[in-house]
Amino acid sequence: MRKNANRDGLAVGAEVAAEGLSATESVKLRITQRVTGLLLLLLAGAAPAEATHVQPAVGHRAPDFTLRDPQGKAVQLSRVVGEKAVFLNFWATWCPPCREEMPPMERAYRDYRAEGLEILAVSIDVGEEKSVAAKVKKFMAKFKLSFPALLDHRMEVAGRYRLIGLPSTVLIDRRGVVRAVEIGYREWVSPESRQKIKDLLR
Repeated sequence: MRKNANRDGLAVGAEVAAEGLSATESVKLRITQRVTGLLLLLLAGAAPAEATHVQPAVGHRAPDFTLRDPQGKAVQLSRVVGEKAVFLNFWATWCPPCREEMPPMERAYRDYRAEGLEILAVSIDVGEEKSVAAKVKKFMAKFKLSFPALLDHRMEVAGRYRLIGLPSTVLIDRRGVVRAVEIGYREWVSPESRQKIKDLLR
């Protein structure tokens, strides 16, 4: 586990180290990070102040959405809740704390899937859908992740949830109500996090 990873989350517009990349790849990565950061800033301020229904406010219903997975299958949040509690995670392939968080998420998914936990990992990698799908597929395979990944390549859902940093997680109960919002890296197999998941599944 890298000690230089920002465990408090990647703030809007922040840059990350491009370890092991060529000069050209590093430039492309930094451009992607800056563009994504600017988009997050714009999206966070796009909704009017009175439109509180688009915010993932604790105690309120989570905004519904439909996104495709890398294989092209459409997944709608409202069709998942009810049967399952949802661990909605926003992330990007270029985000180091997101990469750090994925293995604990996978362990939590394997431990609590049978009890009704579903993880929906929403990638906000920006670009043409086919290209982003290939990138996300490669990422999921590399880290041996079995939970569903979804593509928000236009950052429409990120806008609805007024995303301000990465990674971000919204915990949604079986009634579709937001029970917790976590911004930044979290060790999802720690005793505190396990209790948070158990409370969600009650």
